[in-house]
Amino acid sequence: MLKAQAGPDRSDKDEAIDLDAWEVTGELVREYTQAVGDPLSLYSQCQLVPPLALAAWTLGRILNHMNLPSGAIHSLQEVETLRAVGFGETVSASVQISKPRRRGDLEFITAGYSIRAHSEETGRSPKVMTGKTTVLVLEGGGGRRNDSSGPQQAEQDPSGASEPAGTGESHRGFPPVERTINQPGLDAYARVSGDLNPLHLDSEFAATTQFGGIIAHGMLTLALISENMAGTFGRDWLDSGAMKVRFKGAAHLGDRLATRCRTLKEEPAAQGMRATCSVGVINKATCRDLVSGTASVLLN
Repeated sequence: MLKAQAGPDRSDKDEAIDLDAWEVTGELVREYTQAVGDPLSLYSQCQLVPPLALAAWTLGRILNHMNLPSGAIHSLQEVETLRAVGFGETVSASVQISKPRRRGDLEFITAGYSIRAHSEETGRSPKVMTGKTTVLVLEGGGGRRNDSSGPQQAEQDPSGASEPAGTGESHRGFPPVERTINQPGLDAYARVSGDLNPLHLDSEFAATTQFGGIIAHGMLTLALISENMAGTFGRDWLDSGAMKVRFKGAAHLGDRLATRCRTLKEEPAAQGMRATCSVGVINKATCRDLVSGTASVLLN
């Protein structure tokens, strides 16, 4: 979820912002994987950064430049890895924040970002990741509603994250990744990502929102999918992983979450074979979809 904070009226013009550069250390990666509960040794073995870690750190920096009212929620997320980033590299990010789009009593704000890695040897700064995040703002700041999973209109955002077609038995499913949402985990993720939204941390504030209580960060639930893809495809996911997903429901404290991922197809691409997968996260108790969309990876 994006940071919700009171602030001045948002601009009706697109805004381009250069964000700070930072070094991606092994310790920073370790703090991130511990916060999201990812136990894979792949990252330390390859000395490479999880794609969702780069996206989460960038999103935390974007939050410092966005004034969003209380009750703003994460609606859509896209990530495309252009190449893996190694431990010790210095990266920087830039973001283009679009002017708000209206649909009835809803307002959508999209931030498109790119991440570059800097090389002192070559003096070049090639792009290593691009992405886009969309947030949904309820008119009036998102007062409490009876539907604790959030407004269903968020599932129909015009930027178009779509559900994959087809669920035949021939599609290869992956063993699921499971996690239970707890407050220490949310606190740890907030510290490492910079997303200090009180919706995830302050029970009194969260009780006044449409969710009726504390919910998990959207990017934290999305990290389960990245872990599932990394565990299945290994380094290929770190080198070329891409996702386009929609957030459909909220994960509350105590909820047991599970990924639901399967390969839909493998087809020739310019650089080899590309696998496209249906991905999602569900609440195990209710079988409700919390995240759904697609992910892809180049196979080497």
